[in-house]
Amino acid sequence: MDMEKLVKYLKELKEYGIKNDIPNVTETVGRFLNMLVKIHKPKNILEIGCANGYSTIWMAEAAKSVDSKIHTIDYSKPSFEEAKKNLAEVNLNDCVKFIFGNALEVIPNLPDDLMFDFVFVDGVKRYYLDFWNAIQLRLSSRAVIIFDDMIAFPEKTKAFSNFIQSVEGFDQVLLPIDGDDGILFLIKD
Repeated sequence: MDMEKLVKYLKELKEYGIKNDIPNVTETVGRFLNMLVKIHKPKNILEIGCANGYSTIWMAEAAKSVDSKIHTIDYSKPSFEEAKKNLAEVNLNDCVKFIFGNALEVIPNLPDDLMFDFVFVDGVKRYYLDFWNAIQLRLSSRAVIIFDDMIAFPEKTKAFSNFIQSVEGFDQVLLPIDGDDGILFLIKD
């Protein structure tokens, strides 16, 4: 599918998400993820929380072009099934491994040699600190890590936000993309 058709599909998927209270990233964040994957060229990408696959599609388009593999984890069965269907619809499911379950239980049970060069976290906001702890042993050097909605949900992300400010070994910046959403962008030293 060419990029023009893919963007049209994504706009329709985003509108569907808005009408059905599906918490998708903004189009700007989707485009940013796509661009970062193309620039960074990670071997393995981890996504925590795929909703209906909107962000996954943005990353998968880039992942396919740079020969990356996305491992996406979601614990909502309806979202999980919808994401699989949507990725198949745009012929991008071949670069995505869908894993159903709680990321905090799944990540420790992934193969020992599976390391991630790129991580996108958009799961349950109050678990951001737990997700951070879960991914630490899975990060390759120079890994890119992005947490979505850091400005939009300050109370839910407060424990993580307070903790991450004192963490060493990572360059980090909070980007107010699309006004109130905000992403925390980190690179492992």
